[in-house]
Amino acid sequence: MADHGWQVRVLDAATPGSGGSGNAAAILYPKLVSAELTPEHIQSQAFLHTLKVLEDPRLAPHFQASGVLWLQTRKQHVDIGPDHPWWQSQVWSLNAEEASAKAGVALHHPALWLPNAGLIHPEGLLASLLAHKNIELLTHHEVTEISPNHSGWHIQVQPGHQREPITLDAKHLVLAVAGGAQQLLATQHLPLKPVRGQITTLKRPLALKTTLCYGGYLTPGFHGQHVLGATFQPGRSDTSPCHQDQLANASALLDAVPSLTTQIGLHENVMSWSARASVRWQTPDYLPMVGWLPWPADYERLLSTRVASRPMPEEIQELPKIGISLGHGSKGFSQAWLAADLLCQALLAKPQAQHSDLQERLRPDRFLLKAWKRGQLRSTAP
Repeated sequence: MADHGWQVRVLDAATPGSGGSGNAAAILYPKLVSAELTPEHIQSQAFLHTLKVLEDPRLAPHFQASGVLWLQTRKQHVDIGPDHPWWQSQVWSLNAEEASAKAGVALHHPALWLPNAGLIHPEGLLASLLAHKNIELLTHHEVTEISPNHSGWHIQVQPGHQREPITLDAKHLVLAVAGGAQQLLATQHLPLKPVRGQITTLKRPLALKTTLCYGGYLTPGFHGQHVLGATFQPGRSDTSPCHQDQLANASALLDAVPSLTTQIGLHENVMSWSARASVRWQTPDYLPMVGWLPWPADYERLLSTRVASRPMPEEIQELPKIGISLGHGSKGFSQAWLAADLLCQALLAKPQAQHSDLQERLRPDRFLLKAWKRGQLRSTAP
């Protein structure tokens, strides 16, 4: 939005990267799918889009295209071959010996090599993004309530340091606050579920030259450390690191790459390793929710007065719309750029034809509409 000339104010309840985006490193790589699914696969589209975005000179210093080796273990095997549209450009296969040479450590599994994947430095990337001349960043400003007004949005904010609450107004408003959106919008139809994850950081230098993915992952040396992760614990939103998760990360790595047993010092005190736990937020269909959502309180009320077999109430078109970019799970650093483009295209009334299907699949009201069609919104009033 700032690049399009809007004056943007970013309100952060803490500081940028204090939540799930604050790990020491983020791995940029796609989830590989079959040849026939790839052209329409959202993660695949987002990955290619993000590679282009990161060519921006402001952002490029915070991305290291070190490649990713996707180890073909029994549990992680994926059938990708010469019929794949990315074959020999974004991905190709290596036997165990070739994969070991790429990795710099002995591997016992063949691998898929993704040469253009790599590592993002979240702290540096966020700082560069927010240094834009059209962006004002307000940290420790928690949004406590939002409501539409005649010219846009009315926003109640609680600044930190025991200061008095303040009120802000904006012409447009976008929520990119993960699980916090449910409370702000007071709706059950943005079904976000927490998934706790813990990473381990190792400061002992390893010979590893590229990122290994095997269900878990291990990065090469990056800003003085290796990042090992990550646990996947649906339904949990606590963020205190624990010893059991440290062991789980180490065990998953050594099952996949036993040659690293001595190098990572598994027999040392694991609790001396640094750890960080944070929460990803996912949707039931694992796709993000992206788009301009009619104000939920009025939207749901209007839908509840009309059965799904009849046309949608025309009044819905007149409702104020709030921008939504939620439910990215662990793929925010690849998917959020494409989400932002979709939001801007709609705001500027310049939707791109190739994104029309994507906009429909990601629409933030899809779960609400499903409930409506099932008759779950019918008013109980006589």
